[in-house]
Amino acid sequence: MRSTNSRFRKTFALGMAVALVIALFSTIGTSVKTANAAAGYKLVGYYASWAAYGRAYNVTDIDPSKMNVINYAFADICWNGVHGNPDPSGPNPVTWTCQNEQGQTISVPNGTIVLGDPWIDAQKSFGDDKWDDPIKGNLKQLWKLKEKNPNLKTVISIGGWTWSNRFSDVAATAATREVFANSAVDFIRKYQMDGVDLDWEYPVSGGLAGNSYRPEDKQNYVLLLQKIREKLNAAGTADGKTYLLTIASGASPAYVQNNNLSGIAAVVDWINIMTYDFNGSWNTTTGHNAPLYYDPAAASSGLTDPANYNIDKAVTSYLASGVPANKLVLGMPFYGRGWGGAPSTGNGQYQVSAGISSTGTWEKGNYDFYDLEANYINKNGYTRYWNNTSKVPYLYNPSTQTFISYDDAESIGYKTSYIKTKGLAGAMFWETSGDRNKTLQNKLNTDLGGGVVPTPTPTPTSTPTPTATVKPTPTPTATPTPTPTATVKPTPTATVTPTPTATPGQCTAAAWNTATIYTKGQQASYGGVLYEAQWWTQGERPDQSGAFGAWKVIGTCGNTTPAPTATVSPTATPVPTATPVPTATVSPTATPGVSAWTAGVAYTAGDKVSYSGNTYICLQSHTSLQGWEPAVTQALWQLI
Repeated sequence: MRSTNSRFRKTFALGMAVALVIALFSTIGTSVKTANAAAGYKLVGYYASWAAYGRAYNVTDIDPSKMNVINYAFADICWNGVHGNPDPSGPNPVTWTCQNEQGQTISVPNGTIVLGDPWIDAQKSFGDDKWDDPIKGNLKQLWKLKEKNPNLKTVISIGGWTWSNRFSDVAATAATREVFANSAVDFIRKYQMDGVDLDWEYPVSGGLAGNSYRPEDKQNYVLLLQKIREKLNAAGTADGKTYLLTIASGASPAYVQNNNLSGIAAVVDWINIMTYDFNGSWNTTTGHNAPLYYDPAAASSGLTDPANYNIDKAVTSYLASGVPANKLVLGMPFYGRGWGGAPSTGNGQYQVSAGISSTGTWEKGNYDFYDLEANYINKNGYTRYWNNTSKVPYLYNPSTQTFISYDDAESIGYKTSYIKTKGLAGAMFWETSGDRNKTLQNKLNTDLGGGVVPTPTPTPTSTPTPTATVKPTPTPTATPTPTPTATVKPTPTATVTPTPTATPGQCTAAAWNTATIYTKGQQASYGGVLYEAQWWTQGERPDQSGAFGAWKVIGTCGNTTPAPTATVSPTATPVPTATPVPTATVSPTATPGVSAWTAGVAYTAGDKVSYSGNTYICLQSHTSLQGWEPAVTQALWQLI
């Protein structure tokens, strides 16, 4: 996606990131335009995890009614026990040990997906968390957004500009592809997400100088996506869900040349094309960040290949390369780029400047849209102008000779019309904190609607067409160094087991059904256990709901006594670090050779217990508590 400071979007390393979107299939024999109109466009918004630090923009500040997909940026890849990108030429040459959501160092195979920042992702308390909640942070806050918008999907985005250094190594062998795909399933199950988004910047060539890359990336990328799709489909069958698989892609001619786009499109649910960062201060000539159309006036300006660096050219190239229109989501920037020392000729447009501007929102040369609204657009010496050929606005201040290219509601309107005309799947934007007043989000919503993203039909895998050409992509400017924080890594994949079903007659409540909508207080039986919905839910399997999911355990069938909870002495003050007092075993049926789960026991990873007639394996070392029974804590126990 976009790197908040680099030429080719998304950057992370606990400091910068990106955005993406979702796409669906149109019915055979139905026009793309009609299919999108009937089903609703994808509105995909990126949330950058580091926004919760100095930018003071939290998940709770997101209006979930303005989008139907949130891409959470970023997770990273563990390799030789660490993650991060140590390349000294990069924007954040730091590595962290691979850790779990509790900040404990973990040992996992090379190619395993790990959380980028375990503190902000899963540990920070946002006020309504309990001290002993196993998962807190941004991820838990994302769960709560789904309560407000049941149609919302959350997707984990992996990589970005800063953390794409290991993708080529992961994709290179069948063994590492298997590890990555298995860990993707583990990750979304553990953190209750709906899909996976790969932001590899870039296969074959381009990206940071220290990235691994090879000519075989072109075919290996498809093989990696096929393996992920295979695992997601199997997990979805077991879980009664359909998991999403998307990518963020480049918009340059080099990206089109270096990738098997038709092969990718055959596997993923949709492609989020990063149609921005076409021009920036890496080139001293002033130009437009995200021009919709080619402006012949830019031909001799000194800009890099302006006939190819525009949205219409990028989309046309993708469609010609075999990407169906209804699998292409158009990227929108919620930020602008600036140059200083730009002569006043043409109000600063297409002029050789002194380089990056001296002002910015969080870094020089980069302006969040809400900041432009408040301080720049027709204010403080800046005048807004309009390029009617490229259909984008720009600002110029003659006293400071500052030129700023950006998008506003008018240019977004031309782009949404383009989406409709071309039959594209929807819009993606980078990123939510850049539009705090919701001006651009409201425009997208008005034009494209907050439609439901339908559950896509599982995509069959396809054989990639091996073709590889190498063409370097323009090098982005470095992104600012984010605040170092610890990194997190999901637990290694466990074997998927068949979905158990309720035995008729054991419970008074009807058996849970994946298609049924349940509201607060409604009960359902599943696997011999009675559950009660805590809020609106559909398709969330009760035994995989987790301690903070939609379902709570009422009791085993035939015994509707509520699950026991810890008792606190009226005169005693609970101490967070105190060891719980052992209580009676809860598991009514013991598995031969396996001890029944008991509260107050110190379990270690790998221990097996029986509970409610099922066997579970411990994923994380912990001392058990009432309320942390295996059936309701997927972060701690895996059903075998």
